[in-house]
Amino acid sequence: MPNKIVKNVSLFFREGTSDKQYNIHIIETDKGHLVHGFNGRRGGTLKVQNKTLIPVSLGAAQQIFDKLYKDKTRKGYTEGEATDQSFQ
Repeated sequence: MPNKIVKNVSLFFREGTSDKQYNIHIIETDKGHLVHGFNGRRGGTLKVQNKTLIPVSLGAAQQIFDKLYKDKTRKGYTEGEATDQSFQ
């Protein structure tokens, strides 16, 4: 089974000359679920941050996703439309 994104969100933060993007993905694999964060300048290459090292249950992945979402929105990030970008 190929990996499939089951949930994702794109968050953005703009202040002064800073224009950042943070994406969160829950990815379904044949062994469970992974959570990845991607961050960088909006429209630029985003760097991957593996938030799970091994596959976890969907419930555990959702808890990690929710915590990341809360942390980023608390820092001023808001949801918006993703731009074309590449991932490293």
